[in-house]
Amino acid sequence: MNGGTKTEPARHDALAWLVDGDALAVGREGLVRVAGYTRVGRPAAEVAVMEKAARYGAHSVLFEGEAPGVQGVAQAFVFVSDGSDSDQDFAELHQRLWSWGGVPLVYRRSPGLVQLFRCAHRPDFVRDGKVVYKPFDTLHVATEISATEAWWDADRIRNGTLWDDPVIAGKLLSGDEAAHQSLVAAIKALYARLNESNLLSPGLRRRLLILSLLIAYLDQRGALPDGFFGRFMTGAEALPPILADGEALLEMLKELAVLFNGDVFALADDELSEIAASPDLVHLSRLIEAREDASGQMSFWALYSFRDLPVEVISNIYELFVTDPAVSVYTPPALVRLILDETLSDERIDRIIDDQEVVIDPACGSGIFLVEAYKRIILRWRSRNSWVQPDVPTLRTLLKRVHGVDIEAGAVELATFSLCLAMCDALTPEQIRATPELFPKLRDQGLIQSCFFLANEQNRLSTKIAVVLGNPPFKSRLDTEGAQRAYRRYVKAHGRLPDLQIAYLFLHEGMHLLRAGGVLGMLQQYNLLYNEKPDFRRSFLTRWNVREILDFVSVRGLFSKDTKVLTVVALAEAPSPDGSILHAVFRRTARAEANQRFDVDYYDLHRVPMTTISEDSSPDLWRSNLLGGARTYAFVKRLREMPTLQDHATHQGWDFGEGFIEGQKGKQGKADHLYGRPLLPSDALTTSGVDVSRITVVDKKPIEGPRTAARFTAPMLLIREHADLPHVLWREGGVTYKNKIVGFAAREAKELEPVERWLTSETVGLRAFAATISLRMLNQKATTLSCRDIYDLPFDSRADGLSLSFNEQIVASDIINHYFEFARMGSTSGLARADGRAELDRFARVFADQIGAFYPRKPLKSAGHADFGGTLCAGFVFGEGQIDWSGTEPLKGRLDTLLREHRGTSLSMTRIARIYDGDAIYLLKPARLRYWLRSIALRDSDETLADLRAQGF
Repeated sequence: MNGGTKTEPARHDALAWLVDGDALAVGREGLVRVAGYTRVGRPAAEVAVMEKAARYGAHSVLFEGEAPGVQGVAQAFVFVSDGSDSDQDFAELHQRLWSWGGVPLVYRRSPGLVQLFRCAHRPDFVRDGKVVYKPFDTLHVATEISATEAWWDADRIRNGTLWDDPVIAGKLLSGDEAAHQSLVAAIKALYARLNESNLLSPGLRRRLLILSLLIAYLDQRGALPDGFFGRFMTGAEALPPILADGEALLEMLKELAVLFNGDVFALADDELSEIAASPDLVHLSRLIEAREDASGQMSFWALYSFRDLPVEVISNIYELFVTDPAVSVYTPPALVRLILDETLSDERIDRIIDDQEVVIDPACGSGIFLVEAYKRIILRWRSRNSWVQPDVPTLRTLLKRVHGVDIEAGAVELATFSLCLAMCDALTPEQIRATPELFPKLRDQGLIQSCFFLANEQNRLSTKIAVVLGNPPFKSRLDTEGAQRAYRRYVKAHGRLPDLQIAYLFLHEGMHLLRAGGVLGMLQQYNLLYNEKPDFRRSFLTRWNVREILDFVSVRGLFSKDTKVLTVVALAEAPSPDGSILHAVFRRTARAEANQRFDVDYYDLHRVPMTTISEDSSPDLWRSNLLGGARTYAFVKRLREMPTLQDHATHQGWDFGEGFIEGQKGKQGKADHLYGRPLLPSDALTTSGVDVSRITVVDKKPIEGPRTAARFTAPMLLIREHADLPHVLWREGGVTYKNKIVGFAAREAKELEPVERWLTSETVGLRAFAATISLRMLNQKATTLSCRDIYDLPFDSRADGLSLSFNEQIVASDIINHYFEFARMGSTSGLARADGRAELDRFARVFADQIGAFYPRKPLKSAGHADFGGTLCAGFVFGEGQIDWSGTEPLKGRLDTLLREHRGTSLSMTRIARIYDGDAIYLLKPARLRYWLRSIALRDSDETLADLRAQGF
């Protein structure tokens, strides 16, 4: 039970790091002690975490994937208590660590106990509006322990497999209740109440809320002078009383403007006059103070430790302050970190520092990309300077290396605020208090309020741009004159933009901003790859050296509006004709949904050759990678060569198409031939037939697309626009249907019978084909097809069927039975969770047969396997050889770590290993079914054959 005490006999292999008396003192793999930690040769992000651990008083840090010379990702802080510190003190420390959110787990060892605290879930430390001591789980170490929960096992934490179990991840992680997400929700609720009150003008309400957050941060950091609030009102110890008094508030803002400068605390003359004359400040102060939240538990001002909140969390409130929130959304911090990992290498930051190059975000919003870039530039400067803390002039100089543009005044205001907080983060309170006019002026210098295209046209941007980052608006309209002129220039040079998507224009102009060899990392809507209009995609991919496309189409909930996105990483140079683009497909995982980090595995990394991109501009190429890869693409490409159902229907002269559309008044067509007739609801057409009990009649409502009477006259073949392709041959009597069903009306039923038999006998191949080509399924609706997908189904009246080869049958079967659900559900799907051992023999047969076909004189055969718990090793030999599997037991429990690679701070990659030893081949992979499908055996065999040819076999 969560929060319970376990007193079972001991299992020291999993618990030695916490239970054994001197284990923490000695250390173990992945566990790094704070005392004596040396920064030399260690990655900058790791040093930053260790410095945080030291400030919080941690004993050790447990890293996932930590190894000599390799950057790990901190998963847990470990605290050791001798019993002299109080539980209440640790409860307050728990609150601070929860607010920071830098590690999901915290362990506290005290005499006789080890306790676990969650820091990426709901606030366990709150009870009746007070901060209390409440561990999530407890172990007694005085007795022997045999059965334990997974979160006590250091190996599972270190190799990342702890998070593969959705149940465990659900207990330890939360996307909604963790500090950063819940703070945003609280501020949104507060902002809504402020707006309902109509106190002060909207701009001033927003401004005072932002300044309240900044002042809370500075106050809790100790950056304000002693007795600061009392200077402006006798007895005042916090901000709320000052907010209620116009004269005191104006005096305080004046003093803050002197202390910090940078226009952060400067208000416009009309805003100052409004404060001076307003009778509503007392009410405003009470609203902002918000002593309790809606549940009556605790005001968010008391719940969060503002001195510990990361600066980038402030960016999450961006959507509150933009004019068009439908297209302006904040970028999740984990995604920002991943994009920075892929674009800001140490070498590139060195050039930014030494050559005074610039990082720019052309649609910077609240500045989250700029804040993360600035933090990394500071860390790199420190690593080059013996890890000393930079002084204020150095921080100001480094701040000049990040620039941003945004059309929203509120966005520029928030970006200024965020960057100033980032600067404070790199300083001690003493440095802040000792530096008058601390903040440099950023508006109209590093940060420009303007239409990006206009600013570029007016040459207001730096000429030394090395990196372009950002999340441009996704909208199909050009709202500014600058954008309209930029579009006209684009049309003149390249032709029209698909859907008039302005994000494409940002991408195009962003590449032209870069110096030679510069890099762009920019989010784009999924349509960049999956739009059926190929012109922009083909032009961009063949003009620039696109290094990789990070595809998040399958990751639900990444953005608040469930926007499906990609990230383009491209270099400002021409691509190599014989090069390739890495298409990395990310799946839904607990850590991605909780905004912790992303996971990708080897089989979701697809190298797409430039020759293929040049030859095929359809989205089939990219869709295939969502559902298997190159073999899927070959399957679809062959079936694309067959005649289609639309071709056949057109040749036969059938009336075919979708059913009618209910319209609005004013859009009604003549529909007398429909009113009162039987109506078949679309979901009444199933793979088991038609549920006739659900047939109703067409009401006399406006109908926008009535269609012809012949469309609804038997005989008809009706196909529902659904992944399962439910269909029925309606032989007698009329029935109507709406636009989620496609109907084919013929003269006689015998004309439709061959198509109906084809749909039934070839259902697996046709469903796999439809799932792969559909631009609606997965991208827009999880299981919904379009009429275009139905029309494009292959049908050849002269053929007996699709004539799928054995390998194509494997591919189609795995798409339908596994990949389709996997693309929607990710780590909670059956494919990700099921054990692969039951499929191992079938996998081995396919793999051996594929390789053996090329080496018939000495065929390959399966030689058994070794089971290492979370990892399986399948062995194969050429000829009559054998494999001796004895002596492999010591490897158990260690291979999981070898197969998980950590790239940067936000990406874990599951690898596989192919080992060639004389006549033997070994495949070393995780034990989950995902890695042992027969279609995976086809991919493994393709890659193994390429390896063998390269080795001269």
